[in-house]
Amino acid sequence: MKRILAWIGVNVDILVALAVAVVVSVLDVAGIATAEAVSNATVATLAVLAFVMLRSRTRAQSAENAVERAVLAADRKLDLLPSLLQEQSAVRLVRGEEFNRVLAQARGDTDRWIFKGSTGAYVRAVTLPECLAKARQGRRALLVRLEILDPDDLALCERFVRLHRSLALDDDSPELTWTADGTRRELYATVLSACWHHQRYELLDIEIGFSSIASTFRYELSSRHMFITQRGPGFPATVITGNALALDCWATELHASLRQARPLNLRGADDVTLSFSPTVEEVRALFERLGLVLPGTYGDDDVEEIVGMAFRNVDPYDKAAAWG
Repeated sequence: MKRILAWIGVNVDILVALAVAVVVSVLDVAGIATAEAVSNATVATLAVLAFVMLRSRTRAQSAENAVERAVLAADRKLDLLPSLLQEQSAVRLVRGEEFNRVLAQARGDTDRWIFKGSTGAYVRAVTLPECLAKARQGRRALLVRLEILDPDDLALCERFVRLHRSLALDDDSPELTWTADGTRRELYATVLSACWHHQRYELLDIEIGFSSIASTFRYELSSRHMFITQRGPGFPATVITGNALALDCWATELHASLRQARPLNLRGADDVTLSFSPTVEEVRALFERLGLVLPGTYGDDDVEEIVGMAFRNVDPYDKAAAWG
């Protein structure tokens, strides 16, 4: 019944015109209606029909306009779709300048950096200083977690070098110049840099763990990006963005891995004050307090080399013989 009443409400004007026409026709056939009445009824019926036609055209025009607006809106969304897909894509491969751009963006707006790799040379030289600079500007805390190779395990450093030498692409690849002791010095430099920065920024929450596994991969997690890379910018990097579940899964994995690594007790570093340019004596005392006694074969020149490596804030990929 409701449907019938609704239909009558929508088509009442047409029904009125039809009723008038039928009544007048019956009266005309019966000879009751005058010619003037028939003429007036005809005019009224035509007027109603004209009104119905105008209303139908208006509705059709409105519908066409609505469809046109919807199509234009869809076109605009389609135009934005490639960029949206690029930004929101959970996993994508990047390399070269695009990778450098995304990496710099991640350093600029993060409150954390979690790293799992080999020596942490790039983190030491570029990532940590830049993240700290941004944190200082905003007067905010910065959480840093580093899982690097164990410098006390010289056999591990030798395995790491041997692995990368075997992957060298040609006879002048920088990996062929690496040594186990050079790798160990890189690790010492990363530890020294971390302690030095920690003493100069109270809001830096830093933790270091030593891994016993040499790998070709490096994992880095910021607040909104996940990077999986191999040696050098020439290799494609896997970048995960716009997927909270994926980032949470990787955060859990890196956390579990760090907890299985040998922890470095950085509290021991609080007893040794490092100068703006740390001296040999300060560095030796620092590593002794950390339980990382430098090899007895290291002279003062060797320690000074480690200091230079720790504070050389130059992108290691600009150099031919960089450790990763």
